[in-house]
Amino acid sequence: MKLITMKIQIYLFTIFATLTLNAQQKQTRFEIKNQMISGSDEYKISESYFMGQEFEKTECLTQIQRFSLNQEMESNRQKILQKNPNAFKQLKKLTLFQNPFRAKAGFNGYGFHTLNNQVDQNLTPNNKLLDYYCGTRTYDWINGNHQGTDYILWPYPWKNMDENTMEIISASPGIIIVKKDGFSDKNCVNNGNPNWNGIVIQHSDGSTAIYMHFKKNGITSKVVGDAVDAGEFLGLAGSSGSSNTPHLHFEVRDSQNNVIDPYAGACNSMNTESWWANQENYYVPKINRISTHSSSQYNTPCPQPENTYEKVNFNAGDMLYLRIYLRDIQTGDLIQFSLKDPNNNVVSSWNWNSPWPFYATAWAFWSMEITTSWQTGIYTMSAKYYDQIYETQFAVGTQMSTAETNMANIYIYPNPADEILNLKLDNPAEKYTIFAMDGRKIDEQKINSLKTEINIQKLAAGTYILAIQSQGVTRQVKFIKK
Repeated sequence: MKLITMKIQIYLFTIFATLTLNAQQKQTRFEIKNQMISGSDEYKISESYFMGQEFEKTECLTQIQRFSLNQEMESNRQKILQKNPNAFKQLKKLTLFQNPFRAKAGFNGYGFHTLNNQVDQNLTPNNKLLDYYCGTRTYDWINGNHQGTDYILWPYPWKNMDENTMEIISASPGIIIVKKDGFSDKNCVNNGNPNWNGIVIQHSDGSTAIYMHFKKNGITSKVVGDAVDAGEFLGLAGSSGSSNTPHLHFEVRDSQNNVIDPYAGACNSMNTESWWANQENYYVPKINRISTHSSSQYNTPCPQPENTYEKVNFNAGDMLYLRIYLRDIQTGDLIQFSLKDPNNNVVSSWNWNSPWPFYATAWAFWSMEITTSWQTGIYTMSAKYYDQIYETQFAVGTQMSTAETNMANIYIYPNPADEILNLKLDNPAEKYTIFAMDGRKIDEQKINSLKTEINIQKLAAGTYILAIQSQGVTRQVKFIKK
């Protein structure tokens, strides 16, 4: 009776602590002022803002839920051994981890996730934070510490969840010892909800990996006791259980059930070596998406798929909003922007240094009014960030395809090309069309093979758009004629 009473007390205390610590997901908004702009007045910037994204930070599993999970893991181990006493001995050897997620086939964006929270190395709770790199990219609460790594869908987490953008895969070979599915996957608060979808895998050395918050019914057909290989599909990212945004919580424990931080670093006191085959840097500064829009708004209520307001076709009198979605932007980071007209001339450029604190997840926008002096045709907006150039295109006074596509990958080579441009497709398509950057149609031909040679010898030197049409959907890529 005393044990039951103590469990109830712990459970009630944990719920109270969780509710007390709950804070709504929020954005911190800053006006961008420190930008050096060059170009004529018709391309001037009207307004610009930076938004740092912050996510609610409370525990994924309460103490009672962890106790229950450990019991389930041990019970399932015994059931597996009863059927096959050598099950775990026959496992493939534990390998260094690969990333426990990947983009779905056909994803062709710059990025789809950010890493927001690491394992808390400082076991003293209540805002005593320390990650493996001696930073504070982690969190704790009044009576506990974050014990895993959180990979968040970004941008448009709910839209990308619906589109199955993030696939969860096994980081190393093992046997499924827990499988949970069928629970609500569009939760918006960390409220101690114990009903999460996910997988627990045991490796050959007795260590385990917990994969949490899967999308409902988006999980492997394999069952408890089945073996999985490294890189094998486990499920889809969702927001089940105690979660307020679609993400993967990845948690590792050794054979004695001690927390392991798979990332090696000066302040990792849990294990001395990295568990990753290729451990990525602590900071991975990049632009996940650059795009043009009809609005600066980003306020769709959770958990509805985001209204992106994306737009690529503009006319005189329209407002154009350039947005970039960032990962790991640090104080002092420089981003260099340039706008090229249909003749490939730079008509506007500006530099921006971020003066604000580090944000793992952020976005920013710049607005411009399209005037009658803008030339008709296709424009290219680019951003240079840490020596990588990110581009997006939009049309003024003409039309570009706006249809989203499920078409598989398109490969063109060489690019730039002189006489022959090679086109390689994963799936059949009906035709290709070549457009000049001012929107003029140059050539159009049927496609009869997955590999096609396009003769561009007669084209003038410059930049062109190659549009591939398949089943009513058009995909566009840019190439350069030398």
